[in-house]
Amino acid sequence: MDLNKLTSTCLLLILCSGSNAHAAEAIPVTTQRLGDLLVDTERRAPAVVISANRADITSQVSAIIQEVLRDVGANVKKGELLIRLDNANARNSLAQAHSSLDAIDAQILEAKSRVAKAEELLGKDFISDEELVARRANLAVLEANRSGQLVAVNIAELELARTRITAPFDAAIIARAAQVGSYAQPGTPLITLVQTDSREIDVELDPRYAVEIPSVSNIRFVSQDIVWPVKLARLSAVIDIATRVVHARFLFTQDVAPIGTSGQLVWSESSDVVPVALIVQRGSELGVFIAENDTAKFIVIPSAEEGRPASVNLPPETLIVSRGHVRLQDGDTLKVTHE
Repeated sequence: MDLNKLTSTCLLLILCSGSNAHAAEAIPVTTQRLGDLLVDTERRAPAVVISANRADITSQVSAIIQEVLRDVGANVKKGELLIRLDNANARNSLAQAHSSLDAIDAQILEAKSRVAKAEELLGKDFISDEELVARRANLAVLEANRSGQLVAVNIAELELARTRITAPFDAAIIARAAQVGSYAQPGTPLITLVQTDSREIDVELDPRYAVEIPSVSNIRFVSQDIVWPVKLARLSAVIDIATRVVHARFLFTQDVAPIGTSGQLVWSESSDVVPVALIVQRGSELGVFIAENDTAKFIVIPSAEEGRPASVNLPPETLIVSRGHVRLQDGDTLKVTHE
């Protein structure tokens, strides 16, 4: 064989052997499910802690204010006496109602005796049927009058009870208009309470995010770097015309923030955004590498911007090359390790 031809053949075999060896060399990489790599989007909305109830306590009867037992700044318990009104008229009315009831009871006792006597005489033909009917009718009228008088007694007892003004719930007193010696009239505010044993967080939500709130977890109320876990209580189905927000109410699940505390409701939502560390540039395009049958495939992300996370339109089960992707080229053979 010609020496030059032999030399050329050997060189070609060596080159081919080296090329095949390079092509067969697999690049070690680590892959992860896209769904495990996506960046959660943090949402925020203005929020304030409010009392479940704020009440202007008024008198239900007309009477002189005799005593004001608690003042502004005091914390009171449900049922605690706040104001005592003069109850002389109420006590007199109750006594009169009981007296009238006693009189009716006496009349009923006499009427029952007369009916019994009439029934006895009727059997001996000493009295007419009409007389017995009349006595029974008189007894029925008296018993009806007694029922009406019982209502009068209940009303008088209620009027007397209303001279004692008590707290309808655990509360803090924030305002007082009642003055000893003043005349209290029904409907006039005497003292203002803010409920302390039940509080909520009022939140103004962007309508775009409101529909997702019921399915979101890890919701918290944040104020001055202090975090309180909360849960959804109610979500309005109406967008406020004036402010274009949806109001929602949340409840504290552990500790509670003071009433009046302002802050933000914070929550996280799953997104289709991949971290910036996974995005590489090949040529003039930005994208990510995925593993398909142990082969690297470069997926272009049209909306990607350098140095920023980007949204991808891929199934969550897609295997993304999370380590070793920086030196890859489209079509490289991979030695894959899964995380």
